[in-house]
Amino acid sequence: MWNDTELLICYHCSNRVPHKRVGYQRGQELFEHIDGQRHNEDFDYYLYQCPTCQGISIYGDFSGYSRHESMEQTRIYPRGSQLLPERHKVASTKCVPERIQRIYEEIWPLRHIAPNAFAGQIRRALEFICHDQKAHGRTLFEQLKDLSSRGVFPGYFSEITELMRLIGNLGAHAAEQEVDFWDAELLDDFFRAVVEYVYIAPSRIERLKERIDVRKQSGT
Repeated sequence: MWNDTELLICYHCSNRVPHKRVGYQRGQELFEHIDGQRHNEDFDYYLYQCPTCQGISIYGDFSGYSRHESMEQTRIYPRGSQLLPERHKVASTKCVPERIQRIYEEIWPLRHIAPNAFAGQIRRALEFICHDQKAHGRTLFEQLKDLSSRGVFPGYFSEITELMRLIGNLGAHAAEQEVDFWDAELLDDFFRAVVEYVYIAPSRIERLKERIDVRKQSGT
């Protein structure tokens, strides 16, 4: 890891090309917080440049105590296709089904390259969520309504998912109107919000409960 040249996906232009390392800086980040004491460790920042668009991507990890299994997981900016927050912020990194993570990582670069295709695949990702949440109904419309009635998609989320379905239909079928770049940007934000509400937020709540329980048991 941290070679002079790395084959990476540029999340500015969506091309997968060899990136050149153009900068490095060592600082310190909070590594652990125990008994009211902050423990900082050396943290390395690496800058890589895309030869296609000249965009800069920033990666980083602790120098001697890596918390990541791959270089892609160390990306700091831009965040790109990562759905999951840092491990210490959720009760389980498996809170988002692997299939949903995988399809999102595959389709995320399409936002810039092919907005219509991205919209159609986001619709497919919504279908996976409906299946995972055991939604009833033959069509996506019926399944989303079922989840809304059960409170899985409450309030504005009910409207958001319906709009995502409609735009996904535009992208999947031949029509005079097409999905453009900005539609795809909004779809991306909405899909992340749905995943956050359905999967990540409950796992964050469980993580906070775990931390509170530990304090109660220790009497602090």
